[in-house]
Amino acid sequence: MDALEKATAYLSRKPHTEKEVQEYLQRKGYEPDESAQAVSELKEYGYLDDLAYAKLYFEYGFEKGRGKDRISRELAAKGVTRDVIEQAYGELDEKPDEQEMAFRLAAQVVRESGGLSDDMTYEDKQKLQAKIVRRLAARGFSGSVCYTAARESVK
Repeated sequence: MDALEKATAYLSRKPHTEKEVQEYLQRKGYEPDESAQAVSELKEYGYLDDLAYAKLYFEYGFEKGRGKDRISRELAAKGVTRDVIEQAYGELDEKPDEQEMAFRLAAQVVRESGGLSDDMTYEDKQKLQAKIVRRLAARGFSGSVCYTAARESVK
């Protein structure tokens, strides 16, 4: 099986980035020039498009409650360039309101922690805010979004 056939079979299972396809082919024993040629042909045929992949990945990430920063980091780790990531984000038809997403997740953390009560001490509130910030940061929200959501959710 030549590199192009192998790469096409790999892409038939799910979309991948150019870098992922190239690395896959090299792991399967193909020479770098064979891998590069296969990737080039797949791009030419329209089967491999990092911009389209990044747009889909943003939409998927937002559906999963992830922030722009985390999605961008994940795309970069998959070999998508910073320029393509920014272009993909800019071309999205619908961008979620990250602050609103963060408020919903913060409210969920508050509920999971037993809710707010009048007898909570200042320290208890600080711990809850820290927990919210950690959860939101892990989801890829920016620091300002995390702190605003935590502060507003625990008053």
